[in-house]
Amino acid sequence: MKLIRIFFLFLSCIAILGGCKKSDKRDESRVPYLEVKDKYLYLDEIQSVIPKGCSREDSLSIAGNYIHKWITNVLVYDHAERNISNQDEIEDLVEDYRKSLIIHQYQQNLIKERLGDGPTDEQMLDFYNQNKDKFELTNNIVKGIFIKVPQGAPKYANLQNWLRNFNAKSVENVEKYSIQNATNYQYFGDKWTFFNDVIKDVPIKIEDQAGFIARNKYIEVSDSSYHYIIRILSCQLSGSIEPYEMAKDKIQTILMNKQKNDFIQKFEDKLYQDAVKGKKITYFKNEK
Repeated sequence: MKLIRIFFLFLSCIAILGGCKKSDKRDESRVPYLEVKDKYLYLDEIQSVIPKGCSREDSLSIAGNYIHKWITNVLVYDHAERNISNQDEIEDLVEDYRKSLIIHQYQQNLIKERLGDGPTDEQMLDFYNQNKDKFELTNNIVKGIFIKVPQGAPKYANLQNWLRNFNAKSVENVEKYSIQNATNYQYFGDKWTFFNDVIKDVPIKIEDQAGFIARNKYIEVSDSSYHYIIRILSCQLSGSIEPYEMAKDKIQTILMNKQKNDFIQKFEDKLYQDAVKGKKITYFKNEK
């Protein structure tokens, strides 16, 4: 564990210093601001960390903090480098880390080039239909409308009527009403939403939520300041199968990960087989 902590301290220093080795020699094309232990901090580096439009006071503060941190890390790195005895182990770790980064970046470039935008809608729908048992809902979901209006809001009875007797015209009427009177209006008639999210700010306690939703499509609650109305247009209860439109993002992630893993595995296997066929692997006999 101690070695790992030292390794990450080492990498951190390298990142912040921008590569100590490169800073050993002064860059004559740049304007130096200061030098510590043969490492140079240039004026353009300081300027690059200051956001545009910053006040003079904020700019000085940001620059001062950056300079202090830069100097501190030069000194810590120099001190650590002179006092660590297991340099070879650290070099091996850095080389392993470098190899891992290069391999990862190359694999990501290949994946982007070969797999494109990921699975098609047809592939995702096929996966959903073949694995519905994996998409059982653990929470109740609904489509509908939520509106919160202050006590004493004008023509409140009209709002109640539009939502109780819901039709195509109701949405337009409710939206117009909400612009003038509502403190919160949400239309999710075209998007599945967790019922817990809908009622999180509503002063209501429900013991049997599934049964409550099944029995009530119009829900109205009031306190001393507001009226809260929820109009449920559709519902799917806990234990039923999650609708495809809601599961789609999860399915896309699952299939993309599978495609990536399969691609990388085939790519690595091919490299190995090509090396074997091309006799690029040499085994040595170790006689005892």
